[in-house]
Amino acid sequence: MQAKQINAILFGTRSVLENHLGLSVQSGQPLVQVNPVMSGQVSVIVGMTGSLKVELILGMTEKAVRAIIGKMFGGMEIEQIDDMGWSAFSEFGNWVGAACCTELTNNGFDVNITPPIINEGQSKFRSVHKFVSIPFQVDENEIMIHVSAQE
Repeated sequence: MQAKQINAILFGTRSVLENHLGLSVQSGQPLVQVNPVMSGQVSVIVGMTGSLKVELILGMTEKAVRAIIGKMFGGMEIEQIDDMGWSAFSEFGNWVGAACCTELTNNGFDVNITPPIINEGQSKFRSVHKFVSIPFQVDENEIMIHVSAQE
């Protein structure tokens, strides 16, 4: 994984959180993860294919998911996530994946996103690839961004 690949993905993710949702984002210290990678209570997983193979996992609490959905619904307070909420959260995964693909394309990679997958419940992900994990403090919530990229 190259720094420019990780930076493009972080920029794309930050752009969606700040520009689309109006959230305040502070990134923490990155660390290299080996198996297992912890998901958080809920995660959205987006892949990217093409000249670069990317696995992106955004793990967070259910409270953070409700905050994101609420912003997507115009500032509503979300008490419980229903089917429409899960659909919106899946679309959030599409937004992040598309923004990351745009940034990677701007950096010379030919990539496209795969449909997002929502994982509900604490999980441990195992892969033959190493992940770089970066915590994002998003307003009062934390989102762990796990990214693996191979050419």
